[in-house]
Amino acid sequence: MKNKLLLSLSIAFLCAGSVCAGNITLRAVDRPASTVFEEIMRQSGKNYVYPSGMLDKLKVSLNLKDVSLTEALDRMFENTGIRYKIRGNNVTLFEEVKEKKTLKLRKTVSGFVREAGSGEALVGALVKGAGKAAVTNVMGFYSISLPEGKNWLEVSYPGYVKVSSDTFNLNSDKTVDFAMDPDGTVLDELIVHGSKNNTLSMDAASVGVLNLNKGVIASTPVIFGESDVIKTLQLEPGVSAGVEGMAGMYVHGGNADENMYMLDNIPLYQVNHVGGLFSAFNTEAIRNVDFYKSSFPAKYDGRLSSYMDVHTKDGSLEEHHGSFRLGLTSGAFNIDGPIWKGHTSYSVALRRSWFDILTIPGCAIYNSFSKDENNNLGLAFTDINAKVNHRFSDRSSAHVMFYYGQDYLYVKQSYDMNKSEGYYDYLKNHLRWGNMVVSAGWNYVLSPKLFGEFTAAYTRYMSKLTHIDEDGEKENGKTTSFTYSELSSDNNINDWIFRGDFEWHPHDLHSINFGAYYTRHSFLPFRDRRTIASENMHETMTDKITTYHANEFNIYGSGDWTPFNNLRLNYGLHYSLFNIEGRTHQGLSPRVSLRWSPAKDWAVKAGYSKTVQYVHQLIQSSISLPTDQWIPILGAQKPQTADKIAAGVYYSPETSLTFSVEGYWKWMNNLLEYADEYYILPPDIAWNEKMAIGKGTAKGVDFKVSKEFGKLSGHVSYSLLWADRQFPDKNHGKKFPARFDNRHKINVMVNWKINKKWDMNVSWTGMSGNRITLPTQCWVDPGLAPWHYGMTLATEVNNYRLPFYHRMDLSFTRYTKRGFWNFSLYNAYCNMNTIGVQRDYNYESGKLLPVFKKIKLLPIIPSVSYTWIF
Repeated sequence: MKNKLLLSLSIAFLCAGSVCAGNITLRAVDRPASTVFEEIMRQSGKNYVYPSGMLDKLKVSLNLKDVSLTEALDRMFENTGIRYKIRGNNVTLFEEVKEKKTLKLRKTVSGFVREAGSGEALVGALVKGAGKAAVTNVMGFYSISLPEGKNWLEVSYPGYVKVSSDTFNLNSDKTVDFAMDPDGTVLDELIVHGSKNNTLSMDAASVGVLNLNKGVIASTPVIFGESDVIKTLQLEPGVSAGVEGMAGMYVHGGNADENMYMLDNIPLYQVNHVGGLFSAFNTEAIRNVDFYKSSFPAKYDGRLSSYMDVHTKDGSLEEHHGSFRLGLTSGAFNIDGPIWKGHTSYSVALRRSWFDILTIPGCAIYNSFSKDENNNLGLAFTDINAKVNHRFSDRSSAHVMFYYGQDYLYVKQSYDMNKSEGYYDYLKNHLRWGNMVVSAGWNYVLSPKLFGEFTAAYTRYMSKLTHIDEDGEKENGKTTSFTYSELSSDNNINDWIFRGDFEWHPHDLHSINFGAYYTRHSFLPFRDRRTIASENMHETMTDKITTYHANEFNIYGSGDWTPFNNLRLNYGLHYSLFNIEGRTHQGLSPRVSLRWSPAKDWAVKAGYSKTVQYVHQLIQSSISLPTDQWIPILGAQKPQTADKIAAGVYYSPETSLTFSVEGYWKWMNNLLEYADEYYILPPDIAWNEKMAIGKGTAKGVDFKVSKEFGKLSGHVSYSLLWADRQFPDKNHGKKFPARFDNRHKINVMVNWKINKKWDMNVSWTGMSGNRITLPTQCWVDPGLAPWHYGMTLATEVNNYRLPFYHRMDLSFTRYTKRGFWNFSLYNAYCNMNTIGVQRDYNYESGKLLPVFKKIKLLPIIPSVSYTWIF
């Protein structure tokens, strides 16, 4: 032999007295090759011999069911450089002698990977064969090129049992579909699991990408026990929550309106319920969620900070499933199943809160203490998600999706309204706001290498505020004099969207995504209608506000190329046009990111993204309210833009454990905020004259250690952030920190599967407080007017940082035969965090002295819910 190293031969003779040679059946996930090989030999009843140390560093994953010995060994040693010979009852392993390879013609194998039973598409499943690999898209479609001849495919997906195709002879393009079962057992009773996020960290070229499924969202402890995708993302490094308890999201120093929220690829404008206490995304309707915070695919544009695409459930094609959840503050019902078995499915999810019902006894008790005064308060939200899917064939399918979400709030106060004599007073405030989305889509496999998706959608956002104030005098039950005023304000957006998206696989190592879409916008920023009446007059005035119509066109293209095994490049370009009131704005957004693997288990990434935003929100408070209006750029305003560079280092010694460090630097231009003291300007001043235009920067580092599965899983993260703004018309033109410049942020999330009946989830958050503006001077006015109040002067914007914020949330889940109980504690150790500061007075030594007092809101909040599964 040419090998100069002395190899000690390890010879083992298996006693086959009671074991007969036969076919091989086993499952193994990332197991030592020596262990798996010995099991194959045990089942075959053969003796074996191989050089010592040959299998020491090799691990394999197999899923074999009643296959021959030769097929089992072929699959085990594929692309390993190890070959075998079978002579009689002996198997010998040896290293491959490399020879000059002859070029083989290649054919394309394509198909869909779906969940067994339900038929739900599995997004991001890994399909491997002949040393090549492909990943399924959002519809579960894959395409891979293989050499002619004998081939087989293996598919893996986190949380599902690996599946393999039968060996097939490939001499023309072929379709192979897969159905995967959740979980399963392997050698030594290990559970089959996996981590898509580990794959995104180690294999994808993008920086700052996260995928969430329904299970991860449901296991995050939150206020009132209402699982929420946005509150799950708040636990990620680089993502701030804003105000405590709210479903806000401020990503890498950006503003709340700089995040794009999509439902099945359709943008939503209002994504919060109850002022931000809950998000508009019902967990029961979610299949999975893609979140991008650093490197953005060329497909997305229109926001500066992040993109979140929520994919809803399609519904099972085989069986009916559903659940009903009853909680302290809300309830939910969902059901899905086949309409035409194997062809058409449906999915419906409903959710409603009952804060309005809970306030009835409280208001009744309060009103019982006063015979003259009557107060009523109501607040509720409703969500409806519905979807119908139909498969025309293996190549063609279509769907219709509907979403409706609405909030309402009313406050009624009256004094002596029911009396027949004397003075009376009546006050009513009523708010209603929400979204509606209707979309239809068609997916078609145009060729084994080309997949297309065509979508048409209509979206509507609306808000309406009504304020009524009436007072007067009564005599003998009749009104003798009165004054009445009513003010109503409307804000709505209507969008028509038409888009086509394509995925092309010209080569195994190169995939291309491209597409275009058109949006017809209709903006009504605000329209006021005022009515004034008395016993002698009645007058109604309506603002002459123009509805702004805009046309937006976007086209994009991107490629994902792997020229070498340790190098992957993603590149793209997004071009947009926005036409409004005779002006056309253009945006060119290049994107590039790459991944380099210098060694096994290591990845280094870098990326650059530019984004353009044509629509912004006028935000007046820290919580989400319908008074925060969406406005397009007008007149001489320029679109907001951001340039962002990001880099990261990742280490994953095993598939469930990942260490990552990501850094970023972002430059933002043409930002819009209200100018200083805009509220003292006359009310008839146009809104754009109240705005200031400026710039901002954000930079920071995100650290994260995550363990994705096992009895104990979770993550620990730390983020360091600097975010600032600079406006010529604010803060005397000087730079100032952003409101949510949370310098330090720590998150700990732990999920513990105690046993088959109990789960425990713990999360802890600690971060630097938000920034607010406090007056540095205060004095009493000279009393020239009939009213008296303290006058203040704030010399700098966001000049005070609130105290360090921290809290712990706990959640316990108890599984029963037909469902599960959830018990949770929000703010478990009852740390009353400061959410704001108010100016007040203390009476000391006979004088009123101005002071600042901290506002603390949320104590420990327990909740319980039960979910019945059928």
